[in-house]
Amino acid sequence: MRHRTIALLLAALIAAAPSANAWNHVGHKAIAGLAYQRLGKKARTRLDALIRAHPDYALLTEGAPSGEKERARYAFMKAAYWPDTIKGDPRFYDEAKRDVVPTPILPGFADMKQRRNWHYINVAFSTDETPVPPPPDVNVLAQLKLILGVIAHRPLAPGSVPAEQDPVYLLPWLLHLAGDVHQPLHCATRYKKDQVNPANGKPWSDLGGNTVNVVGAYNLHAYWDDALGIVDTPVYVDGVVKYLNKMPKEKPAVTDPDRWVDEGFVLSKEVVYSFGNDGGGKEDPIRLTQDYTIRAKDVARKRAALAGHRLAVILNQLFD
Repeated sequence: MRHRTIALLLAALIAAAPSANAWNHVGHKAIAGLAYQRLGKKARTRLDALIRAHPDYALLTEGAPSGEKERARYAFMKAAYWPDTIKGDPRFYDEAKRDVVPTPILPGFADMKQRRNWHYINVAFSTDETPVPPPPDVNVLAQLKLILGVIAHRPLAPGSVPAEQDPVYLLPWLLHLAGDVHQPLHCATRYKKDQVNPANGKPWSDLGGNTVNVVGAYNLHAYWDDALGIVDTPVYVDGVVKYLNKMPKEKPAVTDPDRWVDEGFVLSKEVVYSFGNDGGGKEDPIRLTQDYTIRAKDVARKRAALAGHRLAVILNQLFD
C-alpha cells in the first residue's frame, strides 16, 4: 500500500514540479511500460521470448525483480533504453566516425555499430528564409519503416543474419525509436542566418536544439528529453506509466510513422521554438517562461501517452 501511495503521489508531481526534467531512461521506460500493459497475451508471450533471446539479456535484467512476470516487464522496459546505452559502451563503436576501428563482434551480435543516426530525422526549417538541406537518407523514419517490415518474421538465432533483419536485435530499436520520434526535437532542426558554422561562416542547423543554450538545462534538446522526469527508480517510472495510462486513448490509433514525424515537425515549429529567434548562445541563453514550461510538459505527456498507445497497437497487430 505504501509503494502504491508513493507511485500515485509521484505521478501527480509530474504536473506540479516547476522544472521536473524523458526520453531519457524515465521516458523510454515509461512509454515501453505503457505499451507492455496493453499487449495481448499472445503478443506479450512472443515479445518476451525475443527479449530473452537478446545477447544483452543479462544486462537488461540486471536488478530485475525475481518474479517471472515482473522480470519480463522489467526487461522489456529496460530494452527500450538499450539503443542509448550502447552509445557509451566500449563494446560498440560509432561507425560514422572517420577512420574508426570496428570493435570485435561478440557472441550473439551481427555487428557492434552504435547507429547514432537512427535516432532522429531532423527535418530542417528556417525562421528567416535561410536555405535548408533535405534530411539525410539514414534517419529514424527510414529505420522505423525497415524494422516494421521485418520484425515479425520468424526469429532466428541472434547474430545469424544481418542486424537490420534480426527481430531479436531490432525489438529494442523499435521500442526506442517509436519513443524517440514522439519527442518533437527528434523530428526537426532550425536554421537561421546568425547561426553559423564557425569553420566556414555558413548558416547551419542547431542540431535539433542541441546547440540552443537554455537557462537551467544543458540545452533545448536536453530540456525536452527530460520533460517527463529524471528520477530513474521503479516507483517513479511506474507512477509515470499510471499517469500516462489515464490519458485519453487515440481512436483509431495513428500507426503511420510518416504521420508521427509530421506531428513532431509541426510541434517543433509551433511550440518548441515559440520563444522566437533571439538568444540561445552561450552568452545569452534562453530563459523559458512559466507558460512555456507548463505547455512543454503538457505536450510531453501527451506525446509519451500517444507513443505508448501506438506502439502497443502496432505490436499487437504484428505479434498477436
